[in-house]
Amino acid sequence: MSSPSLSPRLAMCASLARPGKRMADIGTDHGYLPVYLVAQGVCPTAIAADIRPGPLSRARETVKQAGMDSRISLRLGDGLSPVRPEETDDVAITGMGGETIAAILAAAPWCKDGRYRLILQPMSKPEDLREFLFANGFALETERAVREGNRLYIVIRAAYHPQKAAEQAERPAARYCGELDPADPDGAAFLLRQAKRIESAAAALRKAGVTDRAERLEQTAHAIRQRTGTDNTSL
Repeated sequence: MSSPSLSPRLAMCASLARPGKRMADIGTDHGYLPVYLVAQGVCPTAIAADIRPGPLSRARETVKQAGMDSRISLRLGDGLSPVRPEETDDVAITGMGGETIAAILAAAPWCKDGRYRLILQPMSKPEDLREFLFANGFALETERAVREGNRLYIVIRAAYHPQKAAEQAERPAARYCGELDPADPDGAAFLLRQAKRIESAAAALRKAGVTDRAERLEQTAHAIRQRTGTDNTSL
């Protein structure tokens, strides 16, 4: 039984899967993540789902080559619609924009159950995804940054826990910082990139005379820099 090698981004996603739990991989593309998890003995079974026939066909070939036809079910459909709540324990949604991931979760209210874990890897707008998670009672269990090529990505593992989500949402700059660890070099780099981006937006607003919004963004950037132990003089 063979398994594909994973990119750093997908390897980080795999590291957050719970051993012994079933996985549903949404937007599976080539099916590398579920095949890897089953082949390595992390997950007993998995579902590989995609909205497009082409990627699902590629996933089917990956599953066949790994000899896992009996352990990985391939599903064609939009988001989580091909998956029944009782069929999985963990849900992975990777390689999509934060808003798209949020829309998929919003269309599957059965995920609002503490027995599930969500492994989410937004390619863009992670702050919008975090805001959705907090607003819908999903707490961040852990969050990691990972470098792949010249880009930095984040991977979130979340679970339905409204009280904890509300507490996390109250932290300074919560939607931008999440649970990233500033002691981790990649986590710190991601946070500082966020701070610089927000500072640039604030400067543009000040130039345009929109001072109230500029001040709010400057406070957010300051909160991020406080978390990383940096200040503007270090730029």
